[in-house]
Amino acid sequence: MLRWSDVADPKRTLIVVPARGGSKRLPRKNVLPLGGKPLILHAVDVGLAAGAHVLVSTDDPEIKAVAATRPVAMIDDRAVELAGDTVKVVDVIRALVDRADIQARYDVIGMLLPTCPFRTPAQVRAGIDALDKDVDAAIAFTAYEFPPTMAVTLDDKGLMVPLYNPSPLITGNTRSQDQAPTFRPNGAFFFSWIQSFRRLRNFYTGKVRCVCMPRINSVDIDDGDDFAYAQYLIDRGQIAVTA
Repeated sequence: MLRWSDVADPKRTLIVVPARGGSKRLPRKNVLPLGGKPLILHAVDVGLAAGAHVLVSTDDPEIKAVAATRPVAMIDDRAVELAGDTVKVVDVIRALVDRADIQARYDVIGMLLPTCPFRTPAQVRAGIDALDKDVDAAIAFTAYEFPPTMAVTLDDKGLMVPLYNPSPLITGNTRSQDQAPTFRPNGAFFFSWIQSFRRLRNFYTGKVRCVCMPRINSVDIDDGDDFAYAQYLIDRGQIAVTA
């Protein structure tokens, strides 16, 4: 496996893999074996192979032990106040970029969520390369599976309320190929200049460049069904997993 020390990194990039131990929808999610490898290591390995420094932020002893099997990766003991159910991963990044040691060593802060295991090192590197002085952040996106212009909500009587005006459902323009392409963040990677993040406090604010990825690389694991689908893709040979 390619290590960060083998690749020149002029941007001095730190990739954070946030992985707390208290998953509710899929217990112990971050250490479950996907394709024979703990879920969190899919993120750690791809970050290292992309040529960045990788830091695992966790409060969990088992996750620390799994991350320690990659000696090049760093492990950060997450503070108790940043490990609760209501804490957002962006809060972890905010705490890190405010540290003097992080500011001194790195120019770029990145985040790889363990729940998006099928991104490739080349895609992550493309995200880093997409971050230039013209933008504050570069984030992975993928195309919507179905045009969101046709989305509706329901009122208290169960009646349809279109979310877009004019709605294609009303105008009759319901051919999906006639709708403008739309994209959503897929959770694969987030990169920002540290100084931009310290000022904006978020990956999504400021000038954001979107880096588009195929849907098959954008599988996101939130629950058991998602995990089973991801394993199915591996078993069918549609996704290759390295040791």
